Amino acid sequence: MSDFPISGSGAGLTVGLETTYGVVSSAVAGDTCIAFGHNQSITVDRNMNTTAVWGLGIPYASKSYSGLFEGRLTVNFVLASTYFMELVMGQCTDADDGTYGYSHTYTDNTGYAVTSCSIENGLDLDTDQVFTYLGCVVDSCEMTMRVGEPVNVTLNMPYAKEIKATSGRDTTPDTDDEEPLVFSEGTLEIPDGTAIARVQSCTLRFIKNAQLIAGLGDRCPSKAIWKNMAIEFDLEVSLENADLIEDMYGQATGPLTATNPAGEASLEITLSNAGATTARRSLTMLFGYTFIRSISVAQKVEDHMIQRVSGYCISAPTSIVGIDNTATSPLITGD
Repeated sequence: MSDFPISGSGAGLTVGLETTYGVVSSAVAGDTCIAFGHNQSITVDRNMNTTAVWGLGIPYASKSYSGLFEGRLTVNFVLASTYFMELVMGQCTDADDGTYGYSHTYTDNTGYAVTSCSIENGLDLDTDQVFTYLGCVVDSCEMTMRVGEPVNVTLNMPYAKEIKATSGRDTTPDTDDEEPLVFSEGTLEIPDGTAIARVQSCTLRFIKNAQLIAGLGDRCPSKAIWKNMAIEFDLEVSLENADLIEDMYGQATGPLTATNPAGEASLEITLSNAGATTARRSLTMLFGYTFIRSISVAQKVEDHMIQRVSGYCISAPTSIVGIDNTATSPLITGD
């Protein structure tokens, strides 16, 4: 049937690293790239920045011009494999863990240069449409964790340009073979070694503040940078003691008045399938000095009393490590 509408089941979404910014990854072009995770979705926003031009003597616009091209992707998925963290942090080092299988350690790039990727978004229409987004860079990553639910990830990614084709669609796009990581198997510690009891939810944000930069002679950006970076979190925690309130105060008896609270030494979040030896699948994130900005508590007779905690960490993450039984991250690179 001609021009038949499709749902998201007729779309594909895969990603591969770029060696050169804005140049399509050979992994994407060769259909050997990987999925972000389970339950993927993508929202694409395109803006040609077209402006109408008016002049004296006629009420209607007589000309139009286009400014810089702006593209932005919002990618959502359920966390299983940790390889996407290379896009968030910048680089990955693989190693034999010696206990569970293999570790993948995600750290900042030397000099904080961006790590970019190409994303293929194929649509199974009467005439296939294959959109390849180039120069995609993580602006922010938000991980939402709730007890009893899998961890959801949202990546906000500006991109430099795109290629549209009517052939080359990957008809069997890659999927994630791992089981989703559920927050119930996780732990949250402030500081590292001191577990917070009965955490109900946690939202963790990596804010990279990406900026795409264009130059003369091209409407599309040709470079990208990461600027000031931040780690922020929001918690919902059962109110059982005053430990977090005292952390916010900086002392036991009330807010410090003459000096700033020192903060806690660290924050550690572990997401795990609780598997042993090579069945282990986990993501452990250890951050540096941790400060609680605010705590809100609603006290109602009929409600379970919850502390809603907002805070942030300063300095680069101390350690971000994914564990699985795959020796090398399959987030293939090349152009």
